[in-house]
Amino acid sequence: MYQRKSRQYCAAMLIVSVCLRLCMFLGLDDRLGQLVMDALHDPKTVEFLLFLETGQRVSAQPPEQEVLTVQVLPPQPTPVPTEVVYTPAVQTASAQELEVVGACSYSYDKNALLQRPTAMELSDFGAVLIIHSHTTESYEMTDGLTYEPTSPYRTLDESRNVIAVGEVLAQTLREHGVEVIHDRTVCDYPNYNVSYWNSLQRIEQWKQQHPNIRMVMDIHRDAVEDDRGQAVALLSDQQGVSAAQLMLVVGTNEGGLEHPDWEENLANALKLQSVLEGEYPGLCRKLDLRTERFNQHTAPGAILVEVGTNGNTLTQAKASAKLLADAVAKLLTLLQQNNGTLPDGT
Repeated sequence: MYQRKSRQYCAAMLIVSVCLRLCMFLGLDDRLGQLVMDALHDPKTVEFLLFLETGQRVSAQPPEQEVLTVQVLPPQPTPVPTEVVYTPAVQTASAQELEVVGACSYSYDKNALLQRPTAMELSDFGAVLIIHSHTTESYEMTDGLTYEPTSPYRTLDESRNVIAVGEVLAQTLREHGVEVIHDRTVCDYPNYNVSYWNSLQRIEQWKQQHPNIRMVMDIHRDAVEDDRGQAVALLSDQQGVSAAQLMLVVGTNEGGLEHPDWEENLANALKLQSVLEGEYPGLCRKLDLRTERFNQHTAPGAILVEVGTNGNTLTQAKASAKLLADAVAKLLTLLQQNNGTLPDGT
């Protein structure tokens, strides 16, 4: 109905406009034009003109305008976002669940060491140095993974020895956002007896260039044989993946070399073992505490890791390296979020 009235009113206005133009065309004076304007503003005149145009009697009054009612709401306060701190759900093992073996005769308190704040650098700029004192150590050959040995279970082929395992560890740590230095220097060939002296020189050189090194991970391959002298593979099934077992090795000063802070290395190794045991049960062997130093005086987080044995395959060792990297990244995150300690309950 409102639209029909609008059309009728518009038709009237159109007629008025035509009449005005006609007056102008005929040259009528201003008075006559004013008379015409007055007549056209008379509703009865307009109704008569509309009757002539449409044949119907209609009102020439303009339609009433609809009134829109708008409800104005008061301004709403903008919610302030709440900062969410992400804490990864990490399973850890208690001190009672962590077993330590080895030739070292020193006494220590596992629970106290596990709970003490770490001395490692916990800023985002702390680096992990991966090195290989026994660089040529390699694994059981398999189809597609053969190599030219320098001696049994040893090769200079970087794609087949522990350098390849260290590279998987390095790449996985980088994926977790950890800064990594991977030293590929061959330290045990041609003279095996100076392996640790060679690796110590490399560690000191890296520390001069990167004073922020918090962990030195010396990646090895263990050797285990049965009564017949055959290499034995040590395995752990991790969600259907066959992984070589890991063994964390911590040195002390009992052998005569200066290392007054060996307990700090042991404390950090126990923290790492706690995460590994909690996240990947069965992946680790018992922690090995030794009388030798193994260059671990160079950093609070220095540690030696035996990744598998000469009976394991390179594929199994690489699978373990990924899990080790995952555990190291989770450990560093937990320490950062808990002022250098593991969460309560470990």
